[in-house]
Amino acid sequence: MTLTPQVLTDARIYLESADMTGFSNKVEVTSSAVDLDKTTFASGGWNERTAGLFDSQVAIDGFWDVGDLTKPDDTLWANLGAAGTAITVVPTAGTVGSLCYLGKTLETDYKPGAQVGQLLAWSATLKGNTAIARGQILHPQGTARTTTGNGTAVQLGAVLATQRLYANLHVLSVSGTTPSITVAIQSNVDNTFGSPTTRLTFNADTALDGQALSVLGPVTDTWWRATWTISGTTPSFLFAVSAGIAPK
Repeated sequence: MTLTPQVLTDARIYLESADMTGFSNKVEVTSSAVDLDKTTFASGGWNERTAGLFDSQVAIDGFWDVGDLTKPDDTLWANLGAAGTAITVVPTAGTVGSLCYLGKTLETDYKPGAQVGQLLAWSATLKGNTAIARGQILHPQGTARTTTGNGTAVQLGAVLATQRLYANLHVLSVSGTTPSITVAIQSNVDNTFGSPTTRLTFNADTALDGQALSVLGPVTDTWWRATWTISGTTPSFLFAVSAGIAPK
């Protein structure tokens, strides 16, 4: 077995409509299960345990900036206490197929501050409101879309009856006159998408936004893609889409 170390130099963090990549310098995703003691007299003198409730948390640190919902202070302040905050964390550059962690969270604390003479910084904690899913990027944040289209096929795998497909949409930039975008997630038996099935559809967006949705399995298809319908006069959108499979 050969170790391939990963140095975090270009991690991507999408929080609702903000790309925190240029503001953050630390991110930590935690998944855990409650340790329940089931030791009996028949254990042979050893502790026995089983997993109880699962939990998740994302902690982020960064440098303070303000101005609109693409900046950390505006976004973190607006979503403090919000129970449906969409977050996607990508250890690498965020190209299609990049491994990511995604979920719907509750932002429980936001702490801006620093010592005198130091850069104003912040830290924030977001606790899971559903499962944290391990998945892939279906649409990259850096590709502007101006017309209706389909994304690249990605092999995420099938969804069992005990699982859900979780998906996040992060609309990071919007321009044009009366622009509107509706993003959906489709599956297919292979990468040709000759007869795709739409599994979930996000609400239409006309402004900066973040959304988190999920759909219950089973789904036997193993290939997935994002699709989008765009309308308006000279519309242009930058957006990221992530999807992953986790227990329901």
